[in-house]
Amino acid sequence: MNRYPSLALLLAAVLLVPFKSHAQQKPAPRSKDLRISVIDVEGGASALFVTPEGKSLLIDTGWPPGMGNWPRMSEPPAGSTLSSADRIAAAAKRLGVTHIDYLLMTHYHVDHAGGVQALLAKLPADTFIDHGPNSEVLPPNAANNPRMRKFMAFSSAALYKKWVAAYQGHGHITPKVGQVLKIGSLRIKFVASNAQLLDKPLPGAGQPNPLCAGVPQMARDGGVENVHSLGMLMTFGKTRILHLGDNSWNNELKLLCPVNKLGKVDVYFVTQHGMDLSTSPPTGAFDPLVALMQNGPRKGGDEPVMKTVESYPNLKGYWILHYSVRYPKLNPDSNYIANLDQLPDMAYPINLDITPSGEITVTNPRNGFTKTYESREARSH
Repeated sequence: MNRYPSLALLLAAVLLVPFKSHAQQKPAPRSKDLRISVIDVEGGASALFVTPEGKSLLIDTGWPPGMGNWPRMSEPPAGSTLSSADRIAAAAKRLGVTHIDYLLMTHYHVDHAGGVQALLAKLPADTFIDHGPNSEVLPPNAANNPRMRKFMAFSSAALYKKWVAAYQGHGHITPKVGQVLKIGSLRIKFVASNAQLLDKPLPGAGQPNPLCAGVPQMARDGGVENVHSLGMLMTFGKTRILHLGDNSWNNELKLLCPVNKLGKVDVYFVTQHGMDLSTSPPTGAFDPLVALMQNGPRKGGDEPVMKTVESYPNLKGYWILHYSVRYPKLNPDSNYIANLDQLPDMAYPINLDITPSGEITVTNPRNGFTKTYESREARSH
């Protein structure tokens, strides 16, 4: 892929494109397509799906207000929304969503679950989905440790209690591996839940994966909640979308080695923000056409992950939420980056529009750049 252009070319492009916050865009009309907004929550995670039937699914809620992976500044710049909840609410407004039909929490880490309370103050939710009880417990002496006391309110244990309080009186689903949930015309098959993983190949999958050779287990997982994260294989019309939450490297190996139990996908949410705790070399067997990375300017986008994703054999578009400050030479072409380091961070998302027939259109609202891809099933007919 082309690499990051010179600053002179970048500035020239900025002069040609009217600069405005994505929050100023008009709401999109109801569509026959599946619409997805991959929301910039500064190194956290949140993605909003809206089906043709008007049903909404929100996966994760980003950080609590005041927290996030801001670049080179202590607070968001003027003109951008201030919190993960604000940004999610803005995305919902653009997509015509006034309440969340399904709120899915992949796991209870603060960059995914921290925004729940602030979000529900802006948008009600009907049905809550999770992997079950929190798996990370605080050590017995945590309250006596000054350093730990500072973060206890943002621990998985504390956030899980808030999550449970939030879903009282609402629908609540704890899916098991293999369970299917249909949201309008979006079909979701759970392939990972509560440290359990799909153990048999799906129909059409099960091919040997040569990329497993010599790949070791990893001692790090970034916290045991990652191991318990929900993972979903979603199907809409002729398009397959894979979102594994923050599942660990070792969980990936269980799904992919010695055979690929899931098969190939069209759209792939790069796991764990592009941190090297996941995206093992065997993920090349997923062979996505489009990869989406929910990174921050200094979080995620780790060097081995960037190289692994770019090595995927049939990758047509690698889209990332933030320019990687740490590895500038590994950034894709600037058109595929929602938020650039040289410009004020205006919290641009990455938007997708997927037709039932398998056309996948990805748009960068920062400059209006758009690319359309055909899913594998669409190309086979």
